[in-house]
Order: sequence, then C-alpha cells, then structure tokens
Amino acid sequence: MKKFSILFFIVSTLIFAQQKDPNKLLNRIEEKFNKVKDYEVDVLVKLDFEMIKIPESKAKIYFKQPDKIKIDSKGFAMLPKQSTNFSPTQFLKGDFTALYVRSETVDNRKLDVIKIIPNSDSTEVILSTLWIDDAEQLIRKVETTGRRSGTIHIFVDYNGNKFGLPSQIKFEFNLGSIQIPEDPRQQKEKTEDEKRPRGRQQLSGSVIIYYSNYKVNQGIADSFFDEKKEKN
Repeated sequence: MKKFSILFFIVSTLIFAQQKDPNKLLNRIEEKFNKVKDYEVDVLVKLDFEMIKIPESKAKIYFKQPDKIKIDSKGFAMLPKQSTNFSPTQFLKGDFTALYVRSETVDNRKLDVIKIIPNSDSTEVILSTLWIDDAEQLIRKVETTGRRSGTIHIFVDYNGNKFGLPSQIKFEFNLGSIQIPEDPRQQKEKTEDEKRPRGRQQLSGSVIIYYSNYKVNQGIADSFFDEKKEKN
C-alpha cells in the first residue's frame, strides 16, 4: 500500500509538471493576432438551416484594431459582426479563469484543450472550450455555451495564412425547440382556425463563411469606419 501511494504521488507530480500554462498559450495567440493592424477581405456566406431557406450572401469586410469593423453589403444584416470577424480576442474579454484540460491529436496536429470560465454571473457565455494549435499560435476549434443561445461549435481553417487569419469558418448551431413565425402575408389569407400557432420545432443547422483576397496592414483610416449621417 505504501509503495502504491508513493507511485501515485510520483505519477501525479509528473502529470502536474507537464501541464501547460493556459494563460501563456492564450497570450501567444493574442500576440500573433495583434500583429494584424487592419485588413479587408471578400466573404461568401452559406447558411444551411432546417425549416429556413436563405440564399448565399457576399460581402466585403473591413477591420482595424482593436475592434473597428465595417461590412459592405446590403443583404448581410442578419449575421452579427462578431460571427463574420473571427478574432481570438473575443474569447479573452473580461475577467475569466482559464484551465488547461488535456492534449489531443486532431488531423495529425497536437492541440491543447483549454476551458475559459467567465468570473461574472452576468455574461451571456457560460463556458468556452478552445482547441489551440500552439505550434502555429492558432485556434482550430471552439465550443461555446451561452445562457440563451445553447451550444455553438466553431471549426476554423487557415489554409497556411501567415497572419493567422481564417480562410473558412464553420458554425454549427442547435438552438433547440423554438416557435417558427410565419410570413404575415400568408397569415392574412388564412381562416381563424388556420391561424392557430404552429407547433414548436427543432432548429439546427450551420453557417459556413469563406474568406478570400485578404489585404492586410494597408493602413485604413479611423474615419472610414464612421457611420455616414443621412442628409435631411
């Protein structure tokens, strides 16, 4: 029994000693991204949701550190800016605790798994899990759970981009059971019996964003991001 206790102590000590510092891993990713002062990029968005048919959208996105962003497209309003502009710093805002979980091999890459837990009870995000490629200082995968939005899985490809900017991002959603609203124009043509609320339905699907034709660190003026005031 004594020998077992000593062996357990040694193994536990070795495992603890080999664990990486999660904050150092996150800092290296942030330092790499901060080398990108600004960029513009062409974007193609494909949405695939059950029960909802949405056509592809094209846009041009402009970004400048630390958080200026502009989307040039008339039909692009339904996607939040945080989705189209994938920044590793969005997971590092506010007060949080980072925990190193384990090391995994995915697609022949060694990835470090880190959990980020906000220290505030008022944040929308409850927990984020990051799969980090420390050799390239990149985030390869994210799983984030929100209070109202459920769990979202994010998969990121970079295609050898030296700036650490994505070439493709896939968001997988499962929003659970929700009430699907009908087009008001169709409601007008129905009888009172037909206007009864539709049953709740499961809504799940994915969004894939493709990025191309990056122009990085070209020098975008702050005034470019100012909202244009409408003339009276």
